Amino acid sequence: MIIYYGLLILIVGLGLWWGKDEKRGWPRAVYCLAVTLALALTAGLRYGIGFDYRNYPPLFETIRSLSWGELPSYRYELGFSALSKLLMLISSDLTFLYMVYALLMMGVVGYVIWRRSVMPWFSFFYFVTLAFFASAMNLLRQTFAAFIFLLAVPYLQKRRIVPYMLIVLLAASMHKTALLLIPVYFIARLPLNRYTGALYGGGTVLVFLFSDPIMHFAMRYVFSYYTEDTIYYNSSSFIYVMVPVALSALLIALKGRLCKEDPDNIVYVNLMLYGGFFSLMMTRHYILERFSLYFVVTGLLSVPLLARTFRPQEGAVLEDDGKFRSERAQKLALRRWEKEQKQIYISVITALCLLCFIHFLISVNYKFHNVYPYYSIFSEEAKNQERIPYVPYWKEAEAAQRLENQGKAENP
Repeated sequence: MIIYYGLLILIVGLGLWWGKDEKRGWPRAVYCLAVTLALALTAGLRYGIGFDYRNYPPLFETIRSLSWGELPSYRYELGFSALSKLLMLISSDLTFLYMVYALLMMGVVGYVIWRRSVMPWFSFFYFVTLAFFASAMNLLRQTFAAFIFLLAVPYLQKRRIVPYMLIVLLAASMHKTALLLIPVYFIARLPLNRYTGALYGGGTVLVFLFSDPIMHFAMRYVFSYYTEDTIYYNSSSFIYVMVPVALSALLIALKGRLCKEDPDNIVYVNLMLYGGFFSLMMTRHYILERFSLYFVVTGLLSVPLLARTFRPQEGAVLEDDGKFRSERAQKLALRRWEKEQKQIYISVITALCLLCFIHFLISVNYKFHNVYPYYSIFSEEAKNQERIPYVPYWKEAEAAQRLENQGKAENP
């Protein structure tokens, strides 16, 4: 676990020095580059961790054996297949492939944070603690698609449909679930008021209550292989989603602060609302994580933006309505006010970081994405070609319950 805590120390420690400047100067660029490379190296040099780690070697081998003309008809997305085949013209080594994909994914995230974040260190902290870094070492194709979507968000805010759709199609070439983002363009700017709130709330209740028939209908056309006896169809624990849902609720509750700074920020609020919805639906069907991923990841921009709305205003002046005896008294009152506002600002950031860190601790405890603990290609397990075991936490609970029932049956 030391590698993950080391990354968090790097992100926060170096970030409070170089990664807090909103201007895109060289300290900010150096900071974002350093953290991006640290994340990419960690992800690229992993060994045996992640649900899909063992699934990709045969997949890469199949892609390598296909001709370029056969790729469009192959079952996996063309963008991923073509990129993988292109990389394998250089080398088919698994570490090389994972490293390149890690550099590409972390490069996209690092660029977005450098370009768009109002608080780069907080964005990277959110990225690691909310398990998106873990997801990148597991659900490679879909996580890459979600990171690509981050590039489309500014065009969604500015209503530029052509570049938005092109980026979404690029994301869909990595994982077809990104096609869900096409209709998002037409609803992400809807205002959140009592009418849309009632619509969203009522829809959430109905979908939650009738999720089984909805899933049965949907699985006729997509994800048909995730039948009722798989872990993906069954429910996830609320403990897995409570922090994303809480952050989503927080952005909705404080949307006025965000939209006061920039009306285009309603896009961030809506995206996190969709993320909160799909996260909540995961307590019915775990497979819906594939949709929540696209939306909750945008929190690495919107959550720091929300925190910044509590920042003390520069050049603030207290109105003198006769309550100050002198100019000196007015200045002292202004200093006290500024100190209070600064304390509020620090408290908000601390509370948000603590909430994110709680999710990280939960992830570690329950081994989300099978990336905790971390194993590298330099570990003894890698040298001995050992298989890293893993049992999902909900299966562990089921296994414990079976043993308990078995014991009761044998010793009534």
